[in-house]
Amino acid sequence: MTIERIFSRDLVTVPNDESLLEAAKRMRASNVSALAVEEEGELVAFITERDLVRAMAEGADAAGTQVRDYATGVLVTADVSDTPADVAKRMLELGIRHLPVTDESSLVGIISTRDLLAFAFRR
Repeated sequence: MTIERIFSRDLVTVPNDESLLEAAKRMRASNVSALAVEEEGELVAFITERDLVRAMAEGADAAGTQVRDYATGVLVTADVSDTPADVAKRMLELGIRHLPVTDESSLVGIISTRDLLAFAFRR
């Protein structure tokens, strides 16, 4: 079994110059905990709830600080052919909750720990 059936293909994006406040509103409206950050139509990073909490803890002005200042660059991805166990292990080792999913190096979605838990308990 691969992750092909369990990751989310509904990737919500945010421009890298948008404010943290607008990014948080977009997360809430879309009911997601991570957004793909774009610059000139290209994926450059992800911003997560954890990043927003870090920004607030550091005293960032949510309305005046841009997403690019707190987003995490995309360093690691999962491939649609990866197994759920391999992806879970990678996420645990890296201490992350979301991974972009690629198919032949093209971004096709995102997988979260929530997706992996739902899969584990659906069987």
